[in-house]
Amino acid sequence: MLYTFLAVLVLVALAFLALGINILFFKKPFPETEISRNKEMHKRGIRCAKGEEMRKFRAQQKRKLNFQQVSLDIERLQVEK
Repeated sequence: MLYTFLAVLVLVALAFLALGINILFFKKPFPETEISRNKEMHKRGIRCAKGEEMRKFRAQQKRKLNFQQVSLDIERLQVEK
């Protein structure tokens, strides 16, 4: 039982070492995981979900606030006393 545990522990340690070999030995930076700052994701057209939601919300609000389509009918205006 102890030998199995040690064997598994050594295998897990080797796996972690193999995964981090570029970062530990070649001093390559860790890939950026934040979508808003990752250049490769921008090249592929992948955007942040929160940012995309805000862009669509702003576009929808601009359509709602289009004052060029507003008309004023002076005859229907009433002054309250």
